[in-house]
Amino acid sequence: MKAFFMVLAVLLIEYTAFSQSVEIYAGHQRAGVDLMWFKNFKNTKDERTRFLFFSRNRASTDYNNSPTAFGSTNAISFNFKNGIGIVGVASLLNVGFTPKVGVQYYKQKGDFMFFGWFVSDLKKNSNLDLFGLFRYQPKFNDQWRGFVQAELFPVYNPKKQFWNLTQRFRLGARYHTWAGGSMMDFNQSGKNTFTKTNNLGVFVRNEF
Repeated sequence: MKAFFMVLAVLLIEYTAFSQSVEIYAGHQRAGVDLMWFKNFKNTKDERTRFLFFSRNRASTDYNNSPTAFGSTNAISFNFKNGIGIVGVASLLNVGFTPKVGVQYYKQKGDFMFFGWFVSDLKKNSNLDLFGLFRYQPKFNDQWRGFVQAELFPVYNPKKQFWNLTQRFRLGARYHTWAGGSMMDFNQSGKNTFTKTNNLGVFVRNEF
C-alpha cells in the first residue's frame, strides 16, 4: 500500500485536478457541507488521460453540539473506453483510515451521468462497498436545468453479516452553475434488526 500512496502523491504533483462542486445542506436533524472533485488528469499537452481522480469530503453536525462527523474519500482509477476501470480508494473517517481496491464504472452521456464502484477493504475481515451516484440534469432553456441526483451506498461485512445502507436524494433546479432544492438522506444499519435515521431539508450547491 505504500507504493499506492507514492503513486498517488506523484500523480497529484504531476497533474492538476480542479474543484467541481460545493454543496451546503441543512436538514431537520443535521447540517453539513459536501465538497467533490471529479476530473480526468491531463498530460503535459493538456490532453485528457484515462486516469480519473475522484475526491469527496463531507462534514456534518447535529444541533446539539455533538462531535462533527467527517469523511474523506479519495480515489484514482484507470478507465477503459467502455467506462469500466480499476480503482484504488483511500477512505478517512472519524474511526480511522481504510485503503480499498476494486472495479469502477463511469458513464456520461448528454444530461445523464453515472459513477460507481465495487470495492473491498484491504484489511482483515474487510467490508464490501457498492457505491452508485446517478445524476440527471434535463435542460429547460438556455439558463435553467432540472437537477436530480440519487446516491446508493450499501456496505456489507461478510463475517459479521452487518449491513450499513445509505441513500441520498437531491431534487431541484439549476441556474447556470448554481443548484438548489430539497434533500433527503436515509440510513439503515444492523444485522437482523435495523436502526434507521433520516435527515430532510434543503441544499444549495455551486459547480466550478
